[in-house]
Amino acid sequence: MSRQSNIKWRIQDERELAQVARDFNRKLSRLIDANPNNASIYPKFYNPATQQLESEVSISNLKELITTRADYNRYMNMLKRFLKEGAEDIVDAPGNDYGTKTTRWHIQEMNRLKGNVNRKKEARLEEFKDIEMASSEGSLGYSLGDRFGMGLASRNQLSPTKAFTPSQNQADINYKLSSLIKQSKSSYYRDKAQILKENYVRELERNYNRKDVAKVIDVINKMDNELFVLKFEAHGDKMELAYPPERGTSEYQANVDELVGYWISSNPIQLTPAIISTLLNL
Repeated sequence: MSRQSNIKWRIQDERELAQVARDFNRKLSRLIDANPNNASIYPKFYNPATQQLESEVSISNLKELITTRADYNRYMNMLKRFLKEGAEDIVDAPGNDYGTKTTRWHIQEMNRLKGNVNRKKEARLEEFKDIEMASSEGSLGYSLGDRFGMGLASRNQLSPTKAFTPSQNQADINYKLSSLIKQSKSSYYRDKAQILKENYVRELERNYNRKDVAKVIDVINKMDNELFVLKFEAHGDKMELAYPPERGTSEYQANVDELVGYWISSNPIQLTPAIISTLLNL
């Protein structure tokens, strides 16, 4: 997997994005005006600003999703395919137990996105399996794959996803569409790594005396986000260490000692080929 560089927006990209979004929204609007009872079946997209599904594609939300040229091509082609005759045809949702309807476009695009998402999950799971677990005292002598086995995927939300399930209604299908779009974004795991690091630091600051964990926080803040995730995982996903026992107790001090010993120790993560691939590509 080669590293994907950030997109350099060109004037023609901006124009094409705006034009395709307008054409998509116009067709969708015409369909809803002509068939208002089918409005819930036609495409809807989750808008983070309103936290609602909306019957239009937002240019600003699209630009938030696009971080690489691959993203640009993926989402532009997805929208363009809706403009083809028959993409809006209403059919039975695959394998649905309740007769839920969807469009041919949903089925085609959600299955495309599902393939993209699952390939990324599989690659990341393979990389996680090789991470050697450690504590403040050094390597524990076994990997995450050894420790968690088949449970590693579900533990890290890396189990394969499905585009359609038997109990979905129309809103479920459109929420799933938005979820697949988000997860197919090239920077999805980098974004998650940043959020995890920020949350971890915030909880350390909130729950410990600042002087006890100041050096730990400084080290983490200076650490590459992906490297942080790898070291966090190697520690056994020790989020519970962010929530110490009562301050002033021996148990509290034991937590401080473990944090300081682990994050500031000279024991590095073993940079296996899979981990190097993680740092270079995700």
